[in-house]
Amino acid sequence: MARVAELAALVEELERHLGDPFDQGTPLSFATALDHDERELYPHVPLSHLHAWSTQDYAVPVSAGGRAVDIQDSLALVTQIARRDATVAMAMSTTSLSYMPIWVAGSEEQKRYYADQVRSGAKMCWGLTERAHGSDILANTTTAHRVAGGYSVSGEKWLIGNGSLADHLVLFARTDQRGGPAGFSILVLDRRSVPAHRIQLLPKQRLHGVRGVDTSGFRLEDCFVPDSALVGTHGQGLEIALKAAHPIRVMVTGLALGCADTALRLTTDFALGRDIFGRRVADLPVSRRALAGCFADLLIAEVVATCAARSLHTAPEQSSVFSSVAKYLVPVLLERTVTELATVLGARHYLRDHPRYGMFQKARRDMLIATFADGNALVNLKNIALQVNRLLGNGFGPGSPVTDRARTLFDWDRELPAYRPWAAEPFSRGQDDAVRSVGASLDVLRARAMTTQGLDAHRWQRCVRLGELLVGQAERMAVEVAELRHHGQSAELFDLAERYALVHAAAVCLGHAAHSADWLRGTPLAGPVPVLLGLERIWLKFQPHQRFGTPEDVDAGFAALRALHAEGQSFGYRQFALAKGQA
Repeated sequence: MARVAELAALVEELERHLGDPFDQGTPLSFATALDHDERELYPHVPLSHLHAWSTQDYAVPVSAGGRAVDIQDSLALVTQIARRDATVAMAMSTTSLSYMPIWVAGSEEQKRYYADQVRSGAKMCWGLTERAHGSDILANTTTAHRVAGGYSVSGEKWLIGNGSLADHLVLFARTDQRGGPAGFSILVLDRRSVPAHRIQLLPKQRLHGVRGVDTSGFRLEDCFVPDSALVGTHGQGLEIALKAAHPIRVMVTGLALGCADTALRLTTDFALGRDIFGRRVADLPVSRRALAGCFADLLIAEVVATCAARSLHTAPEQSSVFSSVAKYLVPVLLERTVTELATVLGARHYLRDHPRYGMFQKARRDMLIATFADGNALVNLKNIALQVNRLLGNGFGPGSPVTDRARTLFDWDRELPAYRPWAAEPFSRGQDDAVRSVGASLDVLRARAMTTQGLDAHRWQRCVRLGELLVGQAERMAVEVAELRHHGQSAELFDLAERYALVHAAAVCLGHAAHSADWLRGTPLAGPVPVLLGLERIWLKFQPHQRFGTPEDVDAGFAALRALHAEGQSFGYRQFALAKGQA
């Protein structure tokens, strides 16, 4: 079975298990999500329902007894769950993401032991951040002193997912008073082995969105952790944390993708069924353009996130760039998308308990967590900014043949190489397969335009023209960055990083378009229209009033959206059949 069909079968199996979200009798119904949200309840029952399907098995590798093979599969599952309730998706993901440092650097015995714990339903937390230091983890003061047979850990961790519920606390602790890159280690504390008086649970923080999630913390006082619970080697904590951050960033984008899908689906429901001023909302040109544009945004986000997940397999040494772009761009882009959808939905977007549209306001609030959870937008822009000089120094001209590795990155129907999280690097050394391949991707699309008939030939030509213009932006940025290379913290450099993220997004969209034609054939998203509308949305970030799409292109984009909606398919290049009655 080809990979796209194989993933569809997996997601659809989960969808059937979850049932119709408008059926109040299902554990992951929209009614349950709204009720739990209003009462700020932790989703114990929905998580048990997911556990019955063995969702947790996709958090741990096959080699340790789980079912996780491709990170993109786990991303798709998180996205599908977040479509129903991002609170449940985040609560489920917190344990799986807390396992990542162990997957990166744990011994085989540790990987197997904690995998068994996860699969049996135990909860984990990633004790990284502290109240006084936030993202500045090298300033952390939680300490782990060597004692006979292990370490004694003291300190406070704050704003920690599962902070009050976790059975196993994965701790980033200072093991050298001097600090520095080699001054921290990662230890796993079994909370059940700690005397009650040595751990104080901190209050759950009340959140704007994902209100039922346990985001709290704990204070430790001389808690013993045996040597056997040291992950990796003494002093390797920062390296492990940075490598674990790459898949964590990618997985968090699934929360935003799922929420935006629900917001678009509810708004499309409304637009197709609501008449105003004698016309259906979906027939109003301004509404139709907004819906088609928001659909294009969701497709951009899907491509950026999925290619970031695939880069973890194809080029782990580059995943710092792919994951940082995805973690920055996907939530920021989709937050604006949902704001635009709210103008189409009108007053209903503000209603908390509407039987059909009440989920919109919850999804809109919930998705904001993806902007700052596990590294906020500014942190990820900084990751890009620190590398942008070398990233922009490789040139963007034609003539570089697409490598087999890049082809695997873009062709989602291809098998991925095994995931090797320990092979990740903190910096990509100027390498970005997506951007380096943009010339070859444009060559493929030029050839396609020449062999295509009618209106689509002209559309492919406009895709190429937009690609050339975006390459021109990158070349202009390369000149600018040369003047800023000695100003690593400047606001201008962060602006360049933001623009580089847009160029990277355009490059993955072009690469995906060049290498996905075979498996997209016969679907509503085959052909140039989704690519054209997506590239135009990116270009409008640079030139807000220079449009390339025509009203006919907008109509064609909306027709694709409407076809997926009518067929009960998910909104994406990879289409999954949804449970009947799905919004």
